[in-house]
Amino acid sequence: MVKKIISVVIATLLGLILIGNIYGLVQRKTGQTAFPMFLGFGKAIVVSGSMAPAIKVNDIVIVHQVPQATYKKGDIVTYQSPGYPVTHRIQAIAGDTVIAKGDANDAADQPIKTRDIYGKVVLTLPKIGYLLRWLQEPLGLVVLVAGLIAIWEGDKWLTLPREKSKKSR
Repeated sequence: MVKKIISVVIATLLGLILIGNIYGLVQRKTGQTAFPMFLGFGKAIVVSGSMAPAIKVNDIVIVHQVPQATYKKGDIVTYQSPGYPVTHRIQAIAGDTVIAKGDANDAADQPIKTRDIYGKVVLTLPKIGYLLRWLQEPLGLVVLVAGLIAIWEGDKWLTLPREKSKKSR
């Protein structure tokens, strides 16, 4: 029973990762957004040390869309920057203008508008970026799909002989 629950949980997580990766890929390739949000959540792999030591290179940040009026000084947010999303801490807010800065940076970023903020960082997953980058590659997606199939079908194949032997007793 416990093994069944674990396999369902793992398969569900892998399925959500697969769906999220496909959704993000379609959103980026069709030019709809540079930062796809799936069910109000988005993810980013940190590529610079500008937020060290709080957030390090290859950490994953999970970003949640929140109402613009709820941002406050000290929040770590991901926002639209020319070319790529940036994750930095809010230093000041004046109306709809926000000043953000990376913890490890000497200077603040150019002012942004609250409408340019994708969302607030709600979770940091250390070093998971290595795995997620690989899962976004074609080989990684094939392994992910094969893993899902192995979990679902493998569980059936492993339990099938036991059920037959129970019936013959």
